[in-house]
Amino acid sequence: MLRIIPFLLLFVSCSSNIQESIERKLEVEKNREVTKNIVEKNWGYISSGDMEGFKTTVSDDFKFILSGTLKWNDGRPLSRTYEGYNSFMNDFLAPALETIPGGLIFHLDEMIIDEKSAAIIWHGESEALYGEYNNKYVYVYQVNDEGLVESLTEYTDLLLSASSLLGQEKNTNFKK
Repeated sequence: MLRIIPFLLLFVSCSSNIQESIERKLEVEKNREVTKNIVEKNWGYISSGDMEGFKTTVSDDFKFILSGTLKWNDGRPLSRTYEGYNSFMNDFLAPALETIPGGLIFHLDEMIIDEKSAAIIWHGESEALYGEYNNKYVYVYQVNDEGLVESLTEYTDLLLSASSLLGQEKNTNFKK
């Protein structure tokens, strides 16, 4: 009988750990599903140009981050963090779309979804002010506890953007 007691204690301990593991896996899967749903909605809205719909998927403290060192032709940074939906719309998107008069056609290549984040790999087609603009992108999403997009970081070929969208003839960051 005394030999059974350590075995029972071990069994109870293992059962508790298994239960905690199952609960954690269920929580992760639930969070992944929430992330998947909001990112798919957000992507659907932005890729179709429905910016009012897009606004419903982002948090009040939403940030759009354009990675890199690209500058507008007047020297202001284009690559930077845009704080809030209004800054994203007014300071980034509206001026950027002026460089693509016919708009941008979005093509989804792949979606990778995690518990609180996602990556969307896609490519776009358009004719820009200074030539053909067929770029590739990675969008990295962060989703908050309320199930809304709190940040979206864009990675893309900025040299193509500089030449096709802005007409810049050289990389202004070149150092001899």
